[in-house]
Amino acid sequence: MAGRASTALVLQELGETLPTIDDGQIDCLVDELLVPGRRVLVTAVGRMLISLKAWVKRLKHLGVDINYVGAETEMPVRKHDLVLIGSSSGESRLPAEIARIAKERGADVFYVGCTPGSAIDALASERLLLRGRTKFAASGEYASKQPMSTLVEQELFLLGDIVALEIMRRRGWTEKDVKDRHANLE
Repeated sequence: MAGRASTALVLQELGETLPTIDDGQIDCLVDELLVPGRRVLVTAVGRMLISLKAWVKRLKHLGVDINYVGAETEMPVRKHDLVLIGSSSGESRLPAEIARIAKERGADVFYVGCTPGSAIDALASERLLLRGRTKFAASGEYASKQPMSTLVEQELFLLGDIVALEIMRRRGWTEKDVKDRHANLE
């Protein structure tokens, strides 16, 4: 029985927050990911990075030239490439420094998190704001009963699947098209 209560809580919180994501910001993110010839690098720390690594896997299946900062196969960032940074607070030091370096190199920075006006948001040319609680639990944040920024990490993971479906829709791709680009040695 206790597991059902926890399941219900997680689903309730996601049901209250995911629908509040601005459709225009989702469209903007997809537009940015699909710029022809653009390399995309993602970064975050902790569970936010784990969520973004799932994006890398799926978006590669959809033909996006994407990787995560620190990957063995990471290529250099170029002018007009996209550096997507996930941080609920927008104040995580390493991602903020990567945003600064990316801007210096002429890349576009896209912030996904909860905190407009944060250090990372101030460096970003575009943003997608999630509704959740940061590790700072500031006033005005969604009052998640899950620890720290867990809800935001869940939203970020699911946002990757929302973005993938939108890319498939725009390209007219079916599951077969995705499977044709999926690993086949397993």
